[in-house]
Amino acid sequence: FAAFVDIDHNWAREEILSLEAQGLFDSLWTDEFSPSSPLTHEETLTLLAQAFQLTSEEEQTLTNWLSELLVAHPEGLTRGEFAAALGNLLGLGEQVDIPKGFYPSFADLSVDYPGFMGVELLQRLGLLPTHMLGRFEPYRLITRSEVAFIMDQALKLQEVSGTVEAVSEGGRQITVATGEGEEALVFNLLSETLYVAPGSLTRDTINKDEQLEKGQHIVVLARKNQALLINLEKVSTAQAVMEGLNNATKALVEVLTPAQINAIIAGDWEQLGEEVSYELYEELVDRGVSPWEADALLKRDWDSVQMMLQERLTQEAADYLKVAPELVQAAVSQDWEKLLEYAQVELAQRLLTSDWLKDATTN
Repeated sequence: FAAFVDIDHNWAREEILSLEAQGLFDSLWTDEFSPSSPLTHEETLTLLAQAFQLTSEEEQTLTNWLSELLVAHPEGLTRGEFAAALGNLLGLGEQVDIPKGFYPSFADLSVDYPGFMGVELLQRLGLLPTHMLGRFEPYRLITRSEVAFIMDQALKLQEVSGTVEAVSEGGRQITVATGEGEEALVFNLLSETLYVAPGSLTRDTINKDEQLEKGQHIVVLARKNQALLINLEKVSTAQAVMEGLNNATKALVEVLTPAQINAIIAGDWEQLGEEVSYELYEELVDRGVSPWEADALLKRDWDSVQMMLQERLTQEAADYLKVAPELVQAAVSQDWEKLLEYAQVELAQRLLTSDWLKDATTN
């Protein structure tokens, strides 16, 4: 028996009932579902927050990211916006870069569309209703029944976090250990399996040609033990920089002569030649090193390189601790007067934005 009186003949009735049984609509709609109506941005984010058990901070982060990525439609949420938001939560995170050799699945979806990867992910995961295949219409308002169908399919996917215990079948199958005392799970890797490697400078953030290794920590999104999306363990900024430089060096060793390598070590750019110097610079930038960092490395300006790495590490620590970079910098520099000043500001900001203060002011 359905609590909603207007879904008996709707094409997504079963999916609506499934989400209703999970209590996902309790705070949104009661007697009527209005399956053909659009959703507001607030309704959608509330629904996603409940489905994926987001904290208020995580919900706000998703809201901010989505508003920066796409211009909000004044009359409701578009299909493209919903795909981007759901793709974010399913494993893409804030990655929007398009892998090399990645071709659109829809005739009306350009790779220049900011939410392209979110749409493509939903398509590749097999979450979209049949009437969206071929033409996605990203700027069209999405209906409640469409959202219910897609979300129900998404929530039925198997998500497993663990460590790669073995790679077999010529790299086409992995065994994942999920925890002590729990049975390891086996997943088949498909040609269309997507890999997300955040923080890496040595490969595309999103790719289809990852070589998994024993001991890697991963998160697998699967259907019937077929791995559809695999998130690799995030690499720290400092580790990514060094990994990128090491790989750049290996690549250059394969194409440079011993004399050119000696010229690089000696900093003899006249002997090396402008063309090779430029290729080396481009290689470093392509690997994710900033232009000014690449320039400092080529000039062997170690003071500048040290300063830039310190800035990267400071920002990474600030992001991890969720504090202002100035607070970390003051601690590293042992500037106790500034540290106290920044700590007081940080404490004041946290108090002003805390749920405790909001509750206190409303009571």
